[in-house]
Amino acid sequence: MGETPAFATRWDLLHAWVLIGVDRASGVFSGSEPEPGRQAVCVWASRDAITEALHVESWDPRRIRVRDLVAMLPAGIGLQVDPGLPSGITLTSAEVSALRELVSPFPPGEPALHAWAGPTGAVRDALVAAASGRVRALHAFGYTVGDSPVLGCLAHDLAPDEAEAVDAALESVLAAAAVDADALGVARVDVVRLGDVPAPLRDVLGREHVLLPERPRRRWRR
Repeated sequence: MGETPAFATRWDLLHAWVLIGVDRASGVFSGSEPEPGRQAVCVWASRDAITEALHVESWDPRRIRVRDLVAMLPAGIGLQVDPGLPSGITLTSAEVSALRELVSPFPPGEPALHAWAGPTGAVRDALVAAASGRVRALHAFGYTVGDSPVLGCLAHDLAPDEAEAVDAALESVLAAAAVDADALGVARVDVVRLGDVPAPLRDVLGREHVLLPERPRRRWRR
């Protein structure tokens, strides 16, 4: 690592937006070989830095979250942030694999409930509109795992074979809101089934975490 890292913690790096170069002809990501036989993808923390490093006529700078990038990288590939700069960080393929473990909802560790109870304002309204009439219930809550920042979760009560369309609708709202880091109020928000929430969290959810209350079951009349 350089003397002045661009990101203070692994969580800062994981949830950061960076710029990656995409070859205009082949679609290949910008990369390097920090050591013989070790391949790495290169990203930059600022447009000035990527413009200085790459020939813009050959490379298309694109914005990407580190979280999304490490999730798609194959095994054996490392990551360099701001290569050649004092702020530069180099992660080996093993360190990228360790970072990838933090991408999934409920990363390894003991989760603890946090006071965050979901987005507010227009984002909250859009989530309710996307779920209304499609889920039995929708919960929003925050939690931490170890030294993590506050992580958000939307948990819906829906049969697995019906969940895909609802997940897509909710994630679309969240993706639009994530452009403004303050709109969500947490580092990230994952969409999951209520049954997949670890019991230590599910068992302590209260009314303040309900975005859509459970719909009453219909009673059949004879």
